[in-house]
Amino acid sequence: MAAAIARFFGRIGKDAWNSLPAAGKWLDDIIRWPFSLVFGGGAPLPAYEPNFRRADVVDEFKRARQAAAIDVLGRDIVATVRKFCTASEADRATMDLRGIDAGAMALLFTMGKDELRALSRASDPAIRKFYLGKPHGVYGVPVVGVHQPIPANDSSLRPSSDRRRWKEQAELHEAVENQFKVG
Repeated sequence: MAAAIARFFGRIGKDAWNSLPAAGKWLDDIIRWPFSLVFGGGAPLPAYEPNFRRADVVDEFKRARQAAAIDVLGRDIVATVRKFCTASEADRATMDLRGIDAGAMALLFTMGKDELRALSRASDPAIRKFYLGKPHGVYGVPVVGVHQPIPANDSSLRPSSDRRRWKEQAELHEAVENQFKVG
């Protein structure tokens, strides 16, 4: 008998629980009714019609796949640079550095052991920034193309009254060039 009573109340509870969304909609309609009288009912939403073709979607997927392939190439270049930095001098001379920018390749060939060791311990994003010629934040490793000597004719002439400031600037410039000297 107790089991039958429990099933009865369970059925009533289940029906009450399942009818809550309908009761909520009913309550919402009652509350919304005065507002729709005063402000008017809203216009129905327009039917959605997509404005793209299947070919557009396929083209977008192809572009995404090509972008992913470039990222894979970037990982291969990072692995190549790291392998170059950890290899011995004899192995470095015979390594294939295809895909690496000419400026980065020239810098890799002229870097010292400490610089190569520091670059080999750098993170993948730092190495990626290195071969792209961006500031990478690896201490002791020069940035590709940034620390090149400035030709003498490119600087403007300074008046003799500004000689002390010119000398200090030249000393600072020399200190920076010596810090990142290649070769």
